[in-house]
Amino acid sequence: MRNLSKRENLILKSSLQNKIILFNQIIRPGFNFGTVTRKDNPREYFASSILNKIYSLNVSMENSLLTNDVFLSIYLYRYIYELYIKVFYIFSGLSEGQILSRLDEFFDNKNWILKDIKNEIKDSFLPPNFKGDHEEKYKMICRFVHPNHESFKLHLNRTDDQQFEFLVPNIHLAMWHSVGIIKLFSDARLLNFDKNINQEDLVELQRE
Repeated sequence: MRNLSKRENLILKSSLQNKIILFNQIIRPGFNFGTVTRKDNPREYFASSILNKIYSLNVSMENSLLTNDVFLSIYLYRYIYELYIKVFYIFSGLSEGQILSRLDEFFDNKNWILKDIKNEIKDSFLPPNFKGDHEEKYKMICRFVHPNHESFKLHLNRTDDQQFEFLVPNIHLAMWHSVGIIKLFSDARLLNFDKNINQEDLVELQRE
């Protein structure tokens, strides 16, 4: 356990932990579905796989918070940011056939280039300026997840409080994108997420 000296950081740490726990509590009822297979319903199989992954990622986010692991926090943020783009790209298909084709590509591990596929996401799915800001934002994220001087400086001569203050926005952004994915599946009425997951609580979580 890393020690924080600033009282406001201790309060924020507790608040963030409660938010992460609440997120998993909100989405847990989404697991109330039967057996789904890729063959019978690839859309719902995909949604079930993503729900499991997001639940697991939330646990990792809580671990990064409790250990003040700034590197893990930004690594998780990058993972969820990439997942967000891929999910929204898939469901931006202009027809059911195109959506299923993109799902097949995902399952077959096709090497998509993020800067290309993000341009094919429906503008109505994304917040303003998302596409225009992507290149610089993604470049900045990636600078910190490779062995270079930028990543070294995450820890070099940094106090626990300074590392925590860098960690906070990573957790907020990772959760915002995760909620966005669950909302997309809810809007698509997959696996009864729209009924089993409290949509008001989900939206409120993204607003905080």
